[in-house]
Amino acid sequence: MNQIVNDQALLFITCIEIGVIIGMFFDIIRILRKLIKHPDFLVQIEDALYWVICALIGFYMLYVNNYGAIRPFVFIGILLGAILYFASFSIVFMKIATLVIKYIKVFISYVIKILRIPINGFINLIKIPLSYVGTKLEIVSYYKKMKLRGLKRRWYHKKAEIRTEMRIRKRKK
Repeated sequence: MNQIVNDQALLFITCIEIGVIIGMFFDIIRILRKLIKHPDFLVQIEDALYWVICALIGFYMLYVNNYGAIRPFVFIGILLGAILYFASFSIVFMKIATLVIKYIKVFISYVIKILRIPINGFINLIKIPLSYVGTKLEIVSYYKKMKLRGLKRRWYHKKAEIRTEMRIRKRKK
């Protein structure tokens, strides 16, 4: 009889551990969501996968420790483990993870800024000749535009002269 109670107590402690593992797994998902923004449909898929994986972990542990027998105290133990984790370790874990994420983002932006220095210098080096060529092209395009404008003006005047001659001919008749 004492062995049965001992086995049930170990099962209850194992269920508390399962609740803690489930809570840690959820915090890892929360950290990933902070790192990478997810659309709503992807969050729903992640949540569904989370619950499927949690159920598989829970039933596997029950199968290994209690031959798959499901008792009410099993659910109470899992719930108690999750509540204990979220009330204590999760708060500290998420604060530390948020600080680490913040510092990693600052570090990455600093590294990117340092790496952009030679790239920006190379781009500025190329910009000088390109700006010279660009101004020359603008000048050439301006002269082409003026030439086209002059051609259009001559064509318009020629057309106007033809219309005037046509009107004069009609009056003479």
